[in-house]
Amino acid sequence: MMQPTNRFKKSIPVLLVGLPKFFLHSAAFTSAPCHLPLKFPHINKDAHVSKELAPRRPTLLRSELAQNPVEPNSDSASGSRGSKEVSYAAILKVIDDFHQKDITTACPYLPKEPEVSSHSWVNNSSPKPYQSPITPILSPETANGLRSVAQSYFEQTRDETRGAFGQEVADLGRILSTSSSSASEELKKGLYEALIQQIYPLVRASWSNHDALLPSKNSHDHYDEEYSQQFPSLVVTSATVAAAGGYPGAKGAMTTLERDAGLFTVHIDLGNENEANPHDAMGGIYLESLVSSDTITEAVVGPLSLGQAVIHRSNERTAAFIVPANLRDVADSNQSLDSTTRRNIIQAAETSRHYGLRLVLTTTGVASSKRNETAKENDGDGLSGVSTQPEAPAEERAYRLRNFARFREDRIRYLTLAGLLDVDDHENHLWLGFDYIARVDNPEYRVDVNQRLSDVNKAIFHLEKAAELGPRDARVHFQLATALGAKMDCEKSLMKENSAKSETEAIQLSRVAAALERSAILESTAVKLGINGINDLATCLHALAETRCKMGEFDKALDVIDRWAECGSIRSDLAIENVGKIDNGTGGRLPMIEWLKTSDTNHKIAVKTIGDVPVFTEDDISMLRDAADRRFSHANGVPTSRYTMQYEGNSEVHLDDLCAADPSLKMRIDKILQNKVYPLVRKAFANDDEDSPEGPLCVYDSIFVRYNGDQARALGRDGASQPLHQDGGIYSINIALNSHKDISNENGFTGGGTFFEAFTDDQNLSSIQRPESPGHAIFHKTTARHAGAPTTSGIRD
Repeated sequence: MMQPTNRFKKSIPVLLVGLPKFFLHSAAFTSAPCHLPLKFPHINKDAHVSKELAPRRPTLLRSELAQNPVEPNSDSASGSRGSKEVSYAAILKVIDDFHQKDITTACPYLPKEPEVSSHSWVNNSSPKPYQSPITPILSPETANGLRSVAQSYFEQTRDETRGAFGQEVADLGRILSTSSSSASEELKKGLYEALIQQIYPLVRASWSNHDALLPSKNSHDHYDEEYSQQFPSLVVTSATVAAAGGYPGAKGAMTTLERDAGLFTVHIDLGNENEANPHDAMGGIYLESLVSSDTITEAVVGPLSLGQAVIHRSNERTAAFIVPANLRDVADSNQSLDSTTRRNIIQAAETSRHYGLRLVLTTTGVASSKRNETAKENDGDGLSGVSTQPEAPAEERAYRLRNFARFREDRIRYLTLAGLLDVDDHENHLWLGFDYIARVDNPEYRVDVNQRLSDVNKAIFHLEKAAELGPRDARVHFQLATALGAKMDCEKSLMKENSAKSETEAIQLSRVAAALERSAILESTAVKLGINGINDLATCLHALAETRCKMGEFDKALDVIDRWAECGSIRSDLAIENVGKIDNGTGGRLPMIEWLKTSDTNHKIAVKTIGDVPVFTEDDISMLRDAADRRFSHANGVPTSRYTMQYEGNSEVHLDDLCAADPSLKMRIDKILQNKVYPLVRKAFANDDEDSPEGPLCVYDSIFVRYNGDQARALGRDGASQPLHQDGGIYSINIALNSHKDISNENGFTGGGTFFEAFTDDQNLSSIQRPESPGHAIFHKTTARHAGAPTTSGIRD
């Protein structure tokens, strides 16, 4: 654990842990990162499928294939363990069938593009990645009406949330079905006009050379004469309304960073729920392909006015989110994660609940004469499942095939086909690269080092291709670094076996570092704008710091560690210190404090609050314990904590999670932090012999811990406890939430308290210290080794 120094100039995180316990931490660095395995950002490697990329109907697709089995092609490779091989033709047939069902049944209340008999296009044109007309696409009446019926729908369907709604998404058709028929018809009319008069013409004009918008081609890439005037029509296959924001602690992101099925996506801003201040918070769209090293706002399209739209290809990774109206007016020179822009976005998100409409478009397709002839030739030969209906567009086929592949052990075979269907989609190569790495990491994959190296080289090939096609996707560069590291390991093994020569280690490490640096830069933009959390960025920076150390570049490694530790300053949504503004409701009085010092050396170990002004009042304690009780009861025994120390008799829940579900609790905790906790830390450690960290204090982590002594004893333990350890962050604050037996004979617990190693042989002080009463606290530096003393009976919060 490094001591804080003036090297760290950013926010100082605190941790609030259960009793609760607050850990204060420097946003730059307080301890060396523990070793974490490299992982795929947003991906569960065990499941081989990401939540945000999951297909809309994976179960239906698999069940359809099970009901209509087609024997595998004789010349294809056999499937892997436990997977019955399915022919390409059968899979593509089912994909085409679902595409046809989508265009006819998904959004029947929205119009299809009228028949197109002529079309102008420019070959090899390169349109910008999006279109966003200044003039709103929806009228104010339609936009306000859609927001109003969506608001009513969410209010009727949401569970009790105590005012914290989070992200809400619902199907537009379902929302309209709950409104009156007259209102619904008026809204459909407004959408009809927007689609027919503006959206469809704009898409066709902006992407005129897209293959899916042109007449079908035969196998020689010539347009079929018979069908040369039949152009595919655009149609909506998905329409959803998303809402977010409007309460303390609200997140800015309305949707997760993801790509859509279909060909084109249309985001339409529906404005704020709070019409009294409609311009405080506005909508925006984050486009990953626009990420620039110049300024983070280059990746944002917006602020958007009511009814204004952003249209882009569905293969773009985007997220809708809430932005301040003055997003473009603030000159933000702060390059840290906790920038002025980020704080303004958070403030805008808390101001009002914001709504947006997302439409996904595809085309109907046109059946070619060549396809019909092929179907006739193959009738009854084992490929009788080939459909005479139009094919789904190639990129949509690839998207759905890629999602189907992730449910199979022989997924590489089908991912390869997806890459052949759509050669320009970088995600085909990304997933191939990832799965080749996953194959090598699988302990059941028992092959020699040469075969592993071959698989790793294939992974590198695909990931380098993905980086070429999608250079701004942080996941690609992270996985490329992982593959390059795996190659180094394989080559080291080969050198031991046969003394084979390879690239110098310095060159290989340099390539790994470059890929990780690129990934970190790209991911930082999404974090600074509130699109992504800090977990993926922290993992990437940890790997980069470790790589720099291997290269002997220790100064650069320290700079990366500073960036890694800064993630801690924004991991919590609780209030950051507002220096100089204190209103604790007690006439400016803070709890009094006394130091706990070692008898022999007079060394300061911890601080106790004393007197008649506690850190938490009885009402504060009741509110917090009630929130924890609700969470524990809803969990039904399922662990509610991300805390690393899980022991029998202990229950933990993060205070951030409790506050996310209860804005009133967050407001209460924020006030306690600003008016008591932060000032007390400043007061206690103001004359510390060591350099104090610069910058405002903030919460690094916050955990409510419940020690059940009776439960722990019943399971054979001495009591509910925690082992000797140090905390993350810089300062730890432990606050008692209920009484010891010494104070309350009726409801108190026995045992418990904080064991301090420094007091083990002290003649005057007990090594186990407890706050003097509920609501009071013990503060100490996180470098002080301590433990949770066993609670032998009762419950200690």
